Amino acid sequence: MSRKTEIETTLERSLRAQVKVPVLGRRFDAGVWARIEAEESRRAPATLRAAEVAPGTARWMQVINLVVLGGAAVFALFLGAQMLAGSDVASPTAEFSPEIIERITLTMSSTIAGAALIFGLMFTPWVRRLRDELS
Repeated sequence: MSRKTEIETTLERSLRAQVKVPVLGRRFDAGVWARIEAEESRRAPATLRAAEVAPGTARWMQVINLVVLGGAAVFALFLGAQMLAGSDVASPTAEFSPEIIERITLTMSSTIAGAALIFGLMFTPWVRRLRDELS
């Protein structure tokens, strides 16, 4: 057993003597990182531009959302104040016969089912291929 370890040790020393590995310093690391950054900047300039634009866009979207929420709150308060003041906001509704209600229900349910089917088909591989060919 000791003969085997001696042979392995001798072989390892021999290999280490034959293979000279250059010492990689800070200059090598800096060069590698510079190449990586150059490749990334060449590969995705649109992504970088989108990342620079995103904070400003997000800020504007937040402002718009706050304005809309404020408008909805004012509208709800205005209508609530009218209802609480005793204003009659109700409008008369039309009376429909059962046949008309059945026809409207059938038409609406068929339309909703068709729209759901088309929406679901949009995510199948066949429709994706068709969209790719048409665009």
